[in-house]
Amino acid sequence: MRVKNKKANFVIILIILLLLILLLIMQTLITILQKEEAYNDVAIDNVKKENENKNNTTIKEIIENAGSKYISMEESVFIKIYVNFKYDLYDQTGKSKKGYFDEIIEKIVELKKDTFYLIDEEKNIEIYVDYNRETEKYKTTINKLKDFYKETDGDTYIDLSKSQIVQQNTFGISNDLYISLKVKAMKFANTILINGERQELQNGYYDYPEEHIKARLGGGKVLNLIFDEQYEGIIAPKVYVTTKLEDVEKIYPNPGFGSAREGFLGYRSNDSYIFLYEDEVSIYPYQYKANNYFDQYLSDYCLTGNLEKLVTDFTTEWSSYFEYEYDAEKQNFKIVFPTRGIEIDIKENDSKGITIYNNYYLTDTVRELIKSNKITIKPDKDLLLITEQNRRESMK
Repeated sequence: MRVKNKKANFVIILIILLLLILLLIMQTLITILQKEEAYNDVAIDNVKKENENKNNTTIKEIIENAGSKYISMEESVFIKIYVNFKYDLYDQTGKSKKGYFDEIIEKIVELKKDTFYLIDEEKNIEIYVDYNRETEKYKTTINKLKDFYKETDGDTYIDLSKSQIVQQNTFGISNDLYISLKVKAMKFANTILINGERQELQNGYYDYPEEHIKARLGGGKVLNLIFDEQYEGIIAPKVYVTTKLEDVEKIYPNPGFGSAREGFLGYRSNDSYIFLYEDEVSIYPYQYKANNYFDQYLSDYCLTGNLEKLVTDFTTEWSSYFEYEYDAEKQNFKIVFPTRGIEIDIKENDSKGITIYNNYYLTDTVRELIKSNKITIKPDKDLLLITEQNRRESMK
């Protein structure tokens, strides 16, 4: 019995010793972990403080730490900070970059506690931050919009990036009548268009049956010239009205519009749009360059809402429009310039009725109006092509 008791006591003592050892090991591990956690907390705090100091030392560092380029700063009546931002206001998928800009603005506000501008001339971004020293709060205006991201959308930015006029082709018109008109800036005086017998058609065109041509006239100029299948003169080198479309496409491959299989070919040269069919050829003179007058008219109207002035602006000096209607009482105005790529169809004085097509020469002025949702863009539509399609349909 004594031997058994001794063995039992020994086992109990051994278990107690093992438990004490385990407790000591656990206590040691807990102490080590606590020290390591405390060390990490201190390290994290130090990193945070280091980053805060790094981010908030100067405006230049705030800009550069955000991945943007700091250019310069002017301090006079207002603080103007010139930068080249890493991002545009929306990215290429139309996603808002609001958070990126908000973070930069907030850090500069914390540092300066003053009103300032952030200006990116390359991307046409102007951010105005109005700081109230009494309340220590601020309001942000982006490109003159107080609630920019609610008043704009990413789809518009994507549309702008996609807008591109149809490719230019080597199709060269060698028709004597058309060349003589081009020399005279498309003025039809002293040509068969004024001396020959003509018949007025219902769709705004004149028919010259003896010459086998039709023409749309406006403001003393030829806006569209059409040669029918009985016209025998040359249109372009090796091309006549009766030349098969398959042969034309071999001579001038890669048309901007259509194909021989579709029954028409469309080309853009440096100064003309040419549409060829089995029974006629249709030519439009056009210009693809900045029109500062048009841009200014649009800017003035979007700023003031003065529709009467807009009507005067677009009709006093310019007569190459295809449609015109004005109802002062209802504040409706429609005017269409296909060769310039702009259609104005305003209802109840709403500027969104102004539509820019991809054959309009986009300037920074018009881009900003589009980005601000003041006017509309159709990046995948060419107004001259639409006009020609409507013209063909009306003459069937």
